[in-house]
Amino acid sequence: MTLSCRNNQEVLHHNGRAVLRGFVDRKTRSAYPSARTSSEEPVIPKPTLFEENHVTNSERAARLPTVAECAIHLELLETLFVLRERILRSEDIDNSMGITRKRETKTGHNGDTKTFKDATFESRRQAKWIRFIEFAVVRFLDWRTRFVAQSQHDEEFTLPPLDIIMVWHTFLLNPLLFNKHCRTEKLYKMPLPWGAIHQGINNREWSFTANAKTGDHTPSLFDLFSNWNSHLDALSPTLKLSSLRVERFGSTTETNTATMTSFFSNRLTATQHPKPVTRDDIKDLSVSNPIRIHAEMFLSSDPQLATELKAAVIRQTTFIDKMHSHLWIRSPSLEGTLARSISRYEKFLLLMRRNPGTLMVPTLDIDLAWHTHQCAAWGYVQETKRRVGRFVNHDDSIGKGILDTGSEGTRRLWRVQFGEEYHICGCWDCEMLTSEIEHTLISGDGGGPDVESSEFDMQTVAKRVDSEVRFYRAVEAARRRGSALPMRQ
Repeated sequence: MTLSCRNNQEVLHHNGRAVLRGFVDRKTRSAYPSARTSSEEPVIPKPTLFEENHVTNSERAARLPTVAECAIHLELLETLFVLRERILRSEDIDNSMGITRKRETKTGHNGDTKTFKDATFESRRQAKWIRFIEFAVVRFLDWRTRFVAQSQHDEEFTLPPLDIIMVWHTFLLNPLLFNKHCRTEKLYKMPLPWGAIHQGINNREWSFTANAKTGDHTPSLFDLFSNWNSHLDALSPTLKLSSLRVERFGSTTETNTATMTSFFSNRLTATQHPKPVTRDDIKDLSVSNPIRIHAEMFLSSDPQLATELKAAVIRQTTFIDKMHSHLWIRSPSLEGTLARSISRYEKFLLLMRRNPGTLMVPTLDIDLAWHTHQCAAWGYVQETKRRVGRFVNHDDSIGKGILDTGSEGTRRLWRVQFGEEYHICGCWDCEMLTSEIEHTLISGDGGGPDVESSEFDMQTVAKRVDSEVRFYRAVEAARRRGSALPMRQ
């Protein structure tokens, strides 16, 4: 088949990259008229993809994931990617954390001076994301405590802010850790609320706002970071200098000492070894002061669990980056890609059952379905036990060397068991071509004289694929430029 032909794939990829570069750089003139109003703009992905029948949480949990759930998962991952980018680019958070450009001026032999750029500025800005994760972790642990304390008969659920959802999502993607800490809690049977998350995501700009009626009223962590300096005036000079600073989670085990990494302005780092803050230090602050609220969260959190969750969220960054790179959520073949990923994940579980004790390494599409399944919490445990015969952990801390060896072994077993290639390309062109061929074989809409014998007109199929992918690329390029989106003619 064409997809298996390396030369054809290389031509397909080369042409696709060239078209995208042309659109982004405006070297290729768009053949499509621009939308004049938002109502004329194409809606990508199509809203019908997210529709599902209404079922209870328990019914939803004890099965494989659906296309709609995988699609919402992609929305969430892209929203988290954009959140991280916003944090890293934010000058307000730079100011809150005291991150400034350090320009160096040198004088030459002739007395002329030259100012050099700060080569460390961008790398130092990366610390903002780590600080954000640390706060998100303790905010999640605080939310979890409040959630568990609610009555078991309380059916009303309030969706927490995005940073808390991010940590909850990561917790679920570490089933062994999640089972260890949540097995006896009602959170154990609470799947990630995909429908509510979808309602909160603006997939035009990848922002998140919880529904006013169903959302938690915990303040946005991004807004809190951006305006942190405005809360410093309430602190005493001594407390400002202490800056709530320790080196890492768990660096002190005293229950009356805040174990949080400093987030304050660099003017507070005049002391090399600031004194950790205690409950006595913050008792006079208003109970609504964000500094007191978050200090209390750090004081009350489990340092060991917080450390593990922080590391897990950081590891998830790699997978989020890969999902952004493929951008399946904007792909013209999104539905087909997700349907195939779920089907391949089902085979992956069967391969696990037939080969106990063998390390199975998923491809990216299978991993997406696997991650989505893990977000069913208790339902994931039940379904994998039924299909594989045992609890299936997901360990994302395994080293690259072991993963590479395991991936090749999985590829060999897959080819023997199912008679097909394991690794796929995953680009828009290849995915759209696969979807179109599947559609043509099922519908018989290939324009050829003998569709049942698969002798359909590939030129007709290829033209449809090129037309569809080209339009979707034009839309994405316009979106990235901030231009009006193109319309179909």
